[in-house]
Amino acid sequence: MHHLVRTAGLVFGAALLLHSTAGAQQPAPRVLKIGHMFPAATDERGDFRDRMCRRFAAEVEKRSNGAFKFEIHAKGVLSPRVDQQVDALQAGMMQFCLLPLNTTFGHIPELGVTQLPGLIRTYEHALKWKTQPIGAELNAILATNGVVPLAWLWQPAGMLAVERAIMSPEQVVGLRVRAMGKSIDETMKLAGAQIVAVPAADVPKWFKERKLDVAMTSSTSLAEFKAQDVCHAVTTTRQRAVFFFPEPLLVSKSFFDALTPDQRKILVEVGELVEKLGIEWARVDDQRLAESYLASNAQVSDMDDDQFLAWQRIAKVSAWREFERNVPRGAELIQKALAVAP
Repeated sequence: MHHLVRTAGLVFGAALLLHSTAGAQQPAPRVLKIGHMFPAATDERGDFRDRMCRRFAAEVEKRSNGAFKFEIHAKGVLSPRVDQQVDALQAGMMQFCLLPLNTTFGHIPELGVTQLPGLIRTYEHALKWKTQPIGAELNAILATNGVVPLAWLWQPAGMLAVERAIMSPEQVVGLRVRAMGKSIDETMKLAGAQIVAVPAADVPKWFKERKLDVAMTSSTSLAEFKAQDVCHAVTTTRQRAVFFFPEPLLVSKSFFDALTPDQRKILVEVGELVEKLGIEWARVDDQRLAESYLASNAQVSDMDDDQFLAWQRIAKVSAWREFERNVPRGAELIQKALAVAP
């Protein structure tokens, strides 16, 4: 009897030792930060770029068996300056960032090829870039600047107008247009528009004060303006767009390179997952924008290929020419972009 008790006690003690040893060997989760400039989403209809980041975090936590935990920081909390997000990644203020690449053009002008008007026609066309030489070129440029893209989110720019849907270049002659950066400004100017510099947040106010005729940006932002009482026409991006702009999910290269191969594999695979979701959710916003303006009896139109090519002809002799003149290897980058079949 004493032998049985002593044996049971030894087994129980050994089990406790194994349990405590296993617990001691289980490292605490590593807390990682994702930053972005967009509003935090409170439900499934909230800003889908924040939802992309949250889905990425949840899936990586799951696949890493809790080795990684994430904090999501919206509205530029970690780095308020939009042009310093890459610096913040390099400095370790965050490990990941969903970043509009146009914020980097001042420091990395070669990336401006991604937003040249008339280069990308559709979502499908944009996604082809990453498997082509232009994609390898972009990856190399980003790597040189200390970041690695995990997911390529491309958003097309639609047009909200006070009077009629803008489909062709001749329709902007004399109109006051809020565009989205230097290359778009140059194209619109050559088409005959007057460029108005106004922050996105002030666009609804300027429309109501009759100081603006047309605004260009993503469907997500155009819908947020809620300008149906003033604007009576929308050019959606369901078919074509004058230009696309990338908002990739980036990871710090130094952080990424220090991970194990299995950990890097998890990040890459989850990046591909949220990349697909991002395009799906961007298309949902395209449709929501169209439906919201149809409900207000606005003119809702989709650009066809001939109209896209008309914009491309204007862009070639304005924005493309300036890019070739002013950006190192600009002509080569444009040729690589053009080599991607629509």
